[in-house]
Amino acid sequence: MTMDALGDGEKPGLIARARDILIRPQSEWRRIAGEEAGSLIGGYVAPLAIAGAVVSFGAGVLYGGGFALNAALASKALSALLYVVFALVSVWLAAIAINALAPRFGAEASGDRARQLAAYASTPILVSMLAAIAPPIAGAVIAAGVIYALVLLAMGMAPLMPLRDPDNNTPRFVISFAALSGLALALAAVFVGPLLHAGREALTGAVETVAPAPAPPPIEQRSVAEVTIDRIAQAEAALTLTDPARLAEQFPDSLPGGFRRQSVAGARRGGISRADSVYRDGTATLSIALIQFGANVDPAAFAALLAVKPDGPQADGYARTQTIDSRFYAEEVGASTSRYVVIGRGVVVVAQGNVTMDQARAAVETIGLQRLEAMFSR
Repeated sequence: MTMDALGDGEKPGLIARARDILIRPQSEWRRIAGEEAGSLIGGYVAPLAIAGAVVSFGAGVLYGGGFALNAALASKALSALLYVVFALVSVWLAAIAINALAPRFGAEASGDRARQLAAYASTPILVSMLAAIAPPIAGAVIAAGVIYALVLLAMGMAPLMPLRDPDNNTPRFVISFAALSGLALALAAVFVGPLLHAGREALTGAVETVAPAPAPPPIEQRSVAEVTIDRIAQAEAALTLTDPARLAEQFPDSLPGGFRRQSVAGARRGGISRADSVYRDGTATLSIALIQFGANVDPAAFAALLAVKPDGPQADGYARTQTIDSRFYAEEVGASTSRYVVIGRGVVVVAQGNVTMDQARAAVETIGLQRLEAMFSR
């Protein structure tokens, strides 16, 4: 590109102008100096601001879980609209500030030149909003855009609004402009911010009335027994299940209270190996189940199989659970029956029947939970 071409007044398109002011600022400022100001707010600033708003809105929808008519979507749309308005007003106010400050540093006031400086120097900030598509770096890119905008402003002063003693006055002018801009932003945050927040809240309420937010998914409630089984299965349950016959060998011939063994049965499926035995003492029957569970057991299904009742009063009795030394104990007492469940490290013992709780507990203690854990857990 020749110097004649720079000064012939031919104005490039939007993308070419934005590109050239970013990568060839000195030659582009000289070119701008030979142009009429024209409608820069509507013809240059607005399209870039709208592009940034669209990208920011799209990123919010993309990373926010999808497009759905709700308060969150309305808030994102409002933020995008407010950004466009803020960008246009900011460039307009920046032009006023430039035109007011420049004469203090020896330049001739010119509204057209001030608008050119404000509009084209804002290019890095407007373009940096496109970085919203990559949230982790968006903040750093916008900060770099603000700094580069001040650099462009300093470079544009000489060809558009020459200052007296530019070596000294250009830095002072840019610093003064930056300070004035920072003060304006602080005042806007104090006085305009609450109004914007109130408007956002009102819009959110209106949208929620028209399209209520979907109810949050129910929180999964897990029983203490299921949580215990899950924890033990991951940390201490055996990887290979024992043959049920070996479990059956752990049943003694008799149990405290005069109970005698009557029958034994075994089975293995669904991540558990179990053996069941029935003891009798006259009309009293006591059933004992020895269960080993493996690492691949389904905690929810196994907990449902054990059918442990929640704490509290029951019909003609009570239910009570507790955890001691990482083992889970459950007692259920009815009018004439008792049930005692102990979930240990990889093994479970269940004693139940038309017996007292003391008899059920004594049976489990006789079999020996810790001995079973040593034999059948990891």
